[in-house]
Amino acid sequence: MSRSVLLVDDEAAFVDALAVRLEARGIEADTAYDGEMALARLSDDVRVVVLDVNLPGQSGLDVLDAIKERSSLAEVLMLTGQADVRTAVEGMKRGAADYLLKPVDIETLAEAIRLAGRRREQTIESRRLRETARLATLGGLARGVAHELNNPVNVMVTSAGWMLDLLAEVSGTCPEYGELKDSAERIIVHGQRCKELTLKLLKYCGQRDARIRENDLAATLGKVLDGFAERIGAMGVKAAVEIPAGIPPLLWPPADLEDVLYVLVENALDAMNATATGEGRLDISARILDNSLEIAVADTGHGIPADILPRIFDPFFSTKAPGEGMGLGLAICQTIVTGHGGRVEVESEAGKGAIFRVHIPFRSARP
Repeated sequence: MSRSVLLVDDEAAFVDALAVRLEARGIEADTAYDGEMALARLSDDVRVVVLDVNLPGQSGLDVLDAIKERSSLAEVLMLTGQADVRTAVEGMKRGAADYLLKPVDIETLAEAIRLAGRRREQTIESRRLRETARLATLGGLARGVAHELNNPVNVMVTSAGWMLDLLAEVSGTCPEYGELKDSAERIIVHGQRCKELTLKLLKYCGQRDARIRENDLAATLGKVLDGFAERIGAMGVKAAVEIPAGIPPLLWPPADLEDVLYVLVENALDAMNATATGEGRLDISARILDNSLEIAVADTGHGIPADILPRIFDPFFSTKAPGEGMGLGLAICQTIVTGHGGRVEVESEAGKGAIFRVHIPFRSARP
């Protein structure tokens, strides 16, 4: 079982004893004896890492860099002897929160771990507040833009519909009937697209029903998949769902959970539609981690090239042909999830499909 503190030291007896003494003080800790083991045991649930500067193989600084690359929110405390203080200071420059001298006093270490844990929570809260402020500003702008766009677009679409009605009455006598009809229909199609864009902008900027409800993951996913049933059947995609029993209700606004699942399923189907092999697989699963819930959506589509992978969550970024996508789906998905203290991760290579993982912390995943 992964715990919230990870102790890393090559002296096995020392670090095991340290874990026992910390547990007696209410701090549950896992242990690792080298950098490779530490990185293997680093999970989303690890909040604080106590890291010895001198390790066999990878140095403490190398392990620190790897930890920060994989988990920017994990607080790292460096353990060092007198001769290694310069290295510990260098570690702080690279992102370590503090350093402690060996032999370390157990009460001092316990307090440093608690302080680091509180600092981590403050960092998360600060990020959340900044994101809330940013979305509030964008939301005001988006509402104004949506209002200014929707009124003329509604007039445009209504007028084009009226034109179609008039054209139907003169279809037999108007030589330009076909061209005029096509033009009016294009106006309606693109007008509807403008309306969809404003709705997505409002979702991206946080204008949603924020009332928290208990949501059954399996039921919500079933509802989303029902909406795609015809498309899944037409594509010949094999869909498999694995939601274990006992997952607690998700404490989210219902529309948020549905939107996240909808975006990920639609994205997977779009990727497999592009391959046109007729042998696609859509695998959706969930599992409970120690302090979070993970929802995974995997597809066998065309995959995502490494050079564009960092950009897929950017608003308006799309690899689809013009008119086929607005590039807001994944941006909306990430905005919703991060707004609830979670995150979205992706693993993919060109030609090898993709796996999107949504991590929801237990503070929003269970009462």
